[in-house]
Amino acid sequence: MSEHLEHEESASVDEWESIQVVNRPKWPVVIGIISLVWGGFWLLCGGLGLAFLPLSAGFMEQALEGDPLPYGMVATSTDYIIGVAGLIGSLILLFAGIMAISRRPLTRPLHLLYGIMAIPLSLWSYMNQMSKAELNAEWAKEFPNNPMAPNFDPSSAGAAAGQVIGLVLTIALGVLIPLFYLIWFGLIKTKPEQITGGDEGVY
Repeated sequence: MSEHLEHEESASVDEWESIQVVNRPKWPVVIGIISLVWGGFWLLCGGLGLAFLPLSAGFMEQALEGDPLPYGMVATSTDYIIGVAGLIGSLILLFAGIMAISRRPLTRPLHLLYGIMAIPLSLWSYMNQMSKAELNAEWAKEFPNNPMAPNFDPSSAGAAAGQVIGLVLTIALGVLIPLFYLIWFGLIKTKPEQITGGDEGVY
């Protein structure tokens, strides 16, 4: 009887030792939190910007002192297209972050889709802003006595600094981060088990 129990205990120990404990990968949670925060931030900023876009003329009416709205501040269809596309991209990144935290394989195509959208959209947005800056400079030449005109002078130090800052932010936030997602999920983490942990424990 005792020998039988010892045999069963030995078999149970052997069976337990043969079980491989698969640790879940930690990187999806890290990237997921970053994407979640980043997507939520851009969703808030983009939503507010899009909401106030048609109201800008009313806010600036008193400061203009009877002069027309600076040409670059007139809302165009391009502004709305970029704004709506930006909101869609933010939502995609937000859900991609949630899927990453949950270690769902769906996070990979969502991050790739965001990367494919974000880079050209960021460059288009930057070019649109540069075009608006030129229009505002033209307005400043036509209305040099307006108190807002010096702010749009392209030769001023403030305007030059603004262009440099805009370019740096576009490259860092609008190009490099989406490019990281494309490389990470497009070339490095390409298998579902690398995200979920899977039975193979490949990270």
